[in-house]
Amino acid sequence: MTAFKKLTAVILSAVLLCGLFTGCGDDAEEISMYDLNQALVGFTGNPEDMKYASSSDSNPQDLLAHVSNIEYGKVKAFFITYASNGTGNADEIAAIQVKKKADLNEAAESLRKHLETRKTLYAAYDKTQLPKLEKAKVFTRGTLAILMVADDSDKMEAAFYAFFKNK
Repeated sequence: MTAFKKLTAVILSAVLLCGLFTGCGDDAEEISMYDLNQALVGFTGNPEDMKYASSSDSNPQDLLAHVSNIEYGKVKAFFITYASNGTGNADEIAAIQVKKKADLNEAAESLRKHLETRKTLYAAYDKTQLPKLEKAKVFTRGTLAILMVADDSDKMEAAFYAFFKNK
């Protein structure tokens, strides 16, 4: 009986160590997408004109497909904030939190691709928005990839980091 208990203890220890060293589980920290959006939306040109969509909505896969082609199963949470009247206002915030850090570059690259599509679109019908799109930022932090399009994307980026510093 004692040998059985020792063997069981060794097996359980090995399983726990395996899980610890192989990175099993969820890498993503808890982030309130709504709170993050609230911290940033005030830096858009007209916050009252902005619409919000997120992974909490009823059709999240379809919503995410508007800004990213990342496989939805890799996504822990996301939000998109965009101008309800896209004519004359290219402001946009898109944040994608991935479940695994290994998928972070894919999320960021999908946002860069979306930004290039937006530049092409606005170049064709509203060139006044191109300077804003040229100053846009796509970057990562932790398991989060984010796109910021605003007149003052530097201030929005500072607010982004302040949001996490205050957590």
